[in-house]
Amino acid sequence: MNLHKTVWTDGLTMKDFKLLAKENQERLEKMVGLADSYEKRVKEENDLTKDDMKTRYVGKVDPKKHLEELGKRGIEENIVGVLVEMVDKEASFAADIDGSKPGHVEAMDED
Repeated sequence: MNLHKTVWTDGLTMKDFKLLAKENQERLEKMVGLADSYEKRVKEENDLTKDDMKTRYVGKVDPKKHLEELGKRGIEENIVGVLVEMVDKEASFAADIDGSKPGHVEAMDED
């Protein structure tokens, strides 16, 4: 049995909007910090020689790389979230038209 296997519909489940907003806020705060670090690094590189630049940042976090990665991940997650919302809206709209929702009353034809 595949008890822990993910189903293709797992990607279509909507996440809590408050949780998504919190994640976006945290991601943006990290991106601001990385942008500041990247700006400092660029200013610092103007004063360094080529030999100093080779060894200066060895083993340290590359803010440009992490900034790009965070931005890309944020864009992807937000696009997927909007698409899931659109699919959910269309699915609920189709169910409403079909009358499969409880309490749905068909319009009567007038002669």
